[in-house]
Amino acid sequence: MIAEATPFLNFNGDCHEAIALYSAALGAEVVDRRPWDPAMFGGELPKGMENGVMYARLTIGEVPLEMSDVPPNMTVEPGSNLSINLHITDPDELDRCFNALAEGGTVAMPPENMFWGARFAKLIDRFGVSWSMHCQLVS
Repeated sequence: MIAEATPFLNFNGDCHEAIALYSAALGAEVVDRRPWDPAMFGGELPKGMENGVMYARLTIGEVPLEMSDVPPNMTVEPGSNLSINLHITDPDELDRCFNALAEGGTVAMPPENMFWGARFAKLIDRFGVSWSMHCQLVS
């Protein structure tokens, strides 16, 4: 049995910055944040990993989000096909979240009231993570 499906995000050494953005923009709470352990590498961290995040777990509302920096011998290509869909209950809050995440990012679709009765928006934030936002409008 699968207990939960959790989005997992990887970063190129800027995971701490992403955590700060998601905390400020979305009210994410850090549940767990662990640095890379030198024991995993025979007692000494490879260069560039000293300030990295081996694992972090955040919650946005009640939804978990996990993330880490990748080791220096790996890279993450911005704009991967992972998208996180935020269901937001207030259109003004959707706009606030969108504007905060759009700073330094790429807007794919600005917030707009859609034909299906919802406010919707899409963007890729400055870390290359795709976000979509949905707010059902009351008729």
